[in-house]
Amino acid sequence: MKRNTGDMNTLDILIVVILMYCLTMGLFRGLFRELSSIAGVLAGFYAAYTYYNYLTAYLSKWISDTGYLNILSFLIIFISIFVLIGILGAIIKYLLKIITFGWLDRVAGGVFGLIKGTLIASVLLMTFTAFLPKGAPIIRNSMLAPRVILLSEKMSEVVPKDMKRIFSAKIEHFKKAWKTKS
Repeated sequence: MKRNTGDMNTLDILIVVILMYCLTMGLFRGLFRELSSIAGVLAGFYAAYTYYNYLTAYLSKWISDTGYLNILSFLIIFISIFVLIGILGAIIKYLLKIITFGWLDRVAGGVFGLIKGTLIASVLLMTFTAFLPKGAPIIRNSMLAPRVILLSEKMSEVVPKDMKRIFSAKIEHFKKAWKTKS
């Protein structure tokens, strides 16, 4: 049975949930807290891609599947750094007692929330692409992955060469599959 390309798959729904959550949080939290959050995403991404191998060596005692081991190690480091920097941002905001700009702070926070959500979706997509088998259906059948992948490709410029090579090879496979679907 041919898949209806108008249907969203699990990855698409996850991307939409991430974007909507980040937009909503940005609107409620405002610009200043969102800035520290974006810094957390970028620092978490860099730390996860740089150091996930160290954590995989430790976690391999309990997890034998290398694909899941790599994803879990990456996500543990990414989330830990993201949360730590978020906490630091909240502390700094509290200590400085920054006065917000009302609606402008919230609108700017919403925009930054969308940017943060896009970065998170890009990191997630890059992680799945690098560690799942070539041609994984969750990515191949996604409606939103072809749009998010543009940022993931830019972000891949800062990862170690072996990770970039794996990601680039697999993403070319997906681009061909997406092109034939359209």
